[in-house]
Amino acid sequence: MSFRRSLVLAAVLILPLAVSAAGLFPDVGDNHPYKSEIESLARAAIVKGNPDGKFYPDRSVNRAEFLKMLYVATKRTPNAVSSSCFTDVEHGSWYESYVCDAASKKNGFVQGYSDGKFRPSSPVSRTEALKMTFTVFGLGAPDINSNDQDIIKFVDISVSAWYSKYIRAAYTIGILPIATQGGAHFYPDQELLRGEAAAYIWNVLHPKSVSSSSSSSSSSVSSSMSSSMMSSKSSSAAPISKNVKFPFSDTSLFSGRQSTSYMFELKATKTNVSVTVQTTGYYPSDVSCRLYLLGASGFSDEYYLGVQNESSCSLVVNARPGKYQLQLQPTVADVPYTLTAKIGASDGNDGFIDALNIGDMVPRTATLETGDLYDWYAFTMNKKLTATVDATAQEKITCIIYTPSDVDQFGFSGPECGKPYEFVPGVKYTIGVGRGIGVSPIKKLTYTLRWQ
Repeated sequence: MSFRRSLVLAAVLILPLAVSAAGLFPDVGDNHPYKSEIESLARAAIVKGNPDGKFYPDRSVNRAEFLKMLYVATKRTPNAVSSSCFTDVEHGSWYESYVCDAASKKNGFVQGYSDGKFRPSSPVSRTEALKMTFTVFGLGAPDINSNDQDIIKFVDISVSAWYSKYIRAAYTIGILPIATQGGAHFYPDQELLRGEAAAYIWNVLHPKSVSSSSSSSSSSVSSSMSSSMMSSKSSSAAPISKNVKFPFSDTSLFSGRQSTSYMFELKATKTNVSVTVQTTGYYPSDVSCRLYLLGASGFSDEYYLGVQNESSCSLVVNARPGKYQLQLQPTVADVPYTLTAKIGASDGNDGFIDALNIGDMVPRTATLETGDLYDWYAFTMNKKLTATVDATAQEKITCIIYTPSDVDQFGFSGPECGKPYEFVPGVKYTIGVGRGIGVSPIKKLTYTLRWQ
């Protein structure tokens, strides 16, 4: 393999695909400290915007609203109730089942006030929200005493306060700090804002302990506090790689906007690999999928681009024996997805090993039938020739020309459909013609392949 070729393929395999996405809510701009957390939870249907399309991140959250967020985040379904559990919980209200289920003897997540009220519409304080988070998620918060005085560094927090153990535990397991809570004061009775609520929940869903035990030193917690203005964890997430055995399936969450790869090996002479990935949640995301046949050096000359349609991506490939990498890439951070990779059905022309040999340079018209994603062709020039290869259709169409690794492409410039190129004689080129982004796989698509 040429040095230039190796560099190009290394970039394809290592670097994530370029992504861009507009914000979900007009009032949560790119510079908002909780943009990533808000949008991630919104796409997972844990939080929602208002009917006017805005999120209002700087509005306070009431006790009932925050409790429902926690139930949704933990995938809990509240039990139906026959009568209200508190005097101020309206029977038949949207929040009644959440409050009464949380207050039941079985759960005991929340308690009312001494007057028998829950005050569902009252803003939840920072410390009330922390306790509710710990109880609903089932997290431990060990008691602390005067010996732990150095752990609580805020001037407005006493070790003897009922909420001190939750604050200390929150820093220990990484729920805190969040971007706007720093300095010498914690303001325990301050109303929790909607953006802050999203940060609390996102952090508990993406735990990152700052110590190995509940007896962590004060330096561990102090170090965590000093990082309160760090950017969201999702922005620095690393790509994920999983070793699997084909066929396989997975339900997971993308780490930030980084790719997730599945590494597997095929041993049969020919295996029809059918892949479907679907992002889920209240605001599903676009997603791309690529399948690489890895060479001995780890690079790939034979790869397949999936067909994207709304929030899904599909591949149907007749694959030869070898080691493969299936790479998925979202356009937004932390979107949940489901993946199925199984043995599928083929029309007999679904990959490099099926490519139909053509060499007469005569235009030909063909049809991608229902469920058929790509057609494959191969050709070899008898002499050096500058030509333009292109595929056209009434719908969006994808056309890719693949070049063998032993062809040194000067200046990294390889053949592209629709552009003139000086083809090397005696070299076998492969063409993939497939559906463009957004073209339904259930529609027939007629195209024409031609040379000029």
